[in-house]
Amino acid sequence: MALRLSLVAVLLLLSAASTTTTTAVAAQALPADCSDKCGNLTIPYPFGMKKQDCYLREEFFINCSHNTQSPVASLMEGSLIVTNISLDDGELGILGSVAADCCNAQGNLTCSFPSSLSLPLPYTISSSKNKFYAVGCDGRAIIQGFRGEEELITGCISLCNSLDNVDKNSCSGVGCCQTNIPCGLKNTTVKVDSYKNNFRVRDFNPCSYAFIVEQGQFNFSPASFKELKNTEKLPMVLNWAIGKDTNPCNEAQKRKDFICTANSRCVNPNRGSVGYLCRCLPGYEGNPYHPDGCQGLQTPARTDGA
Repeated sequence: MALRLSLVAVLLLLSAASTTTTTAVAAQALPADCSDKCGNLTIPYPFGMKKQDCYLREEFFINCSHNTQSPVASLMEGSLIVTNISLDDGELGILGSVAADCCNAQGNLTCSFPSSLSLPLPYTISSSKNKFYAVGCDGRAIIQGFRGEEELITGCISLCNSLDNVDKNSCSGVGCCQTNIPCGLKNTTVKVDSYKNNFRVRDFNPCSYAFIVEQGQFNFSPASFKELKNTEKLPMVLNWAIGKDTNPCNEAQKRKDFICTANSRCVNPNRGSVGYLCRCLPGYEGNPYHPDGCQGLQTPARTDGA
């Protein structure tokens, strides 16, 4: 990914890509003057942009701001920018922040800021669609998060003696390291600092970076050291589901607020988080959360005269 893209350009590209992951049928908002578009981004129910019965619950509210050149969607009333909504996979594309740690030629710290992400239920960080990266020649990075009440910590160390010995186009620990993310994390903090106070690398690598990013959206190369200096946000993926049950479909189908509509079925995500998803039955397509969502597939008319 070309990390030098401006934030506006990234938003436009990701929002445009989102239209290919949800079908036109699935892009249904509820009636009663509920819009399903924020710029190029499709907002299907149970998400919605108006507070007059357009979304299922408060956590599915999408705030569409028109204060910039292109409309920007954010989750609830916060600043978390939304780039894509997938009904089939129960996923939400967002832009996450990059943590950094920098020093000057004398070894004095010039900037050090973590990246924190506090998510309400039903959102968790996707462990299958994201990776945790650290970039730098003297970087020690950790990701700290919670799965329910359980605290989990993991991380990696990235070292190199010069830019010449950095692995070209490979994140293997020399200049760049990566690791998987535990499943079901909701509240996370990414921190990065110097392993040896940037000793011997200050002149060519004064900064280290750490971030969570969607797989395939960051490709390490020696140019990454400079490109990350001007990068504040990178794409990542959240999981979402309906409800807070730990055995979701068995429990949810017994209640009046069960929302999988006609011609759909309940699905347990099985990804270390609570809640359920709805999917159209075979032979149907559409939005399984919408009252008129799952419609039968039309059989093409025969042209052989039969």
